[in-house]
Amino acid sequence: MIKMTMRLAVPLALAAATTVAADRPAAATAPTVAGISGWARMDYPLPDDDIRIFVDAHGLFTPHDQAVPARSWGTFRIQHLMPQTDGKPPLFNWGNFKVDCVSVDGRDVAVTGRIFDAGPFWQEFLHREQPARMGLSFHVPAPGGGVTRIGITPPTADGQPELPKCSVKAPGADAIEGGYTVMDTRRY
Repeated sequence: MIKMTMRLAVPLALAAATTVAADRPAAATAPTVAGISGWARMDYPLPDDDIRIFVDAHGLFTPHDQAVPARSWGTFRIQHLMPQTDGKPPLFNWGNFKVDCVSVDGRDVAVTGRIFDAGPFWQEFLHREQPARMGLSFHVPAPGGGVTRIGITPPTADGQPELPKCSVKAPGADAIEGGYTVMDTRRY
């Protein structure tokens, strides 16, 4: 008789635990990914200048820390085409960056990275003791929710403490062409 009671008690206890667990969201048990991809032309006070930001940045988050990525990867590119007067050809500057941090908070994204290739005006950033870190910030509203905003955080002056990972200024310029997609598999 005791053996039969034990056999019934175990399945009843498991059924009760399953019912309680179904009432609340499951905690993340595996790493999750969040990031941003796309391109946009950024509004600029000189309307003939063409500044475009390309990004493909992702972060891997562990169940123990859903705010700070365990690993980040990807690239971003900032390019600036500047028209000249008197029939001179336009100036073109650009920088390619290897992502070292991605932070996603809902529709807001911060990305930092180190420059690994550059046009003529950013060569100095390549040749520092350690290549310069720059940052990007984005606010990507839900569809129909407004205008995408972009921000660029420049590197600190040579010899000054460098920009910390994922530390960026708030986005201050509208995206006037293109767009971004924010992806986030984390559950809270």
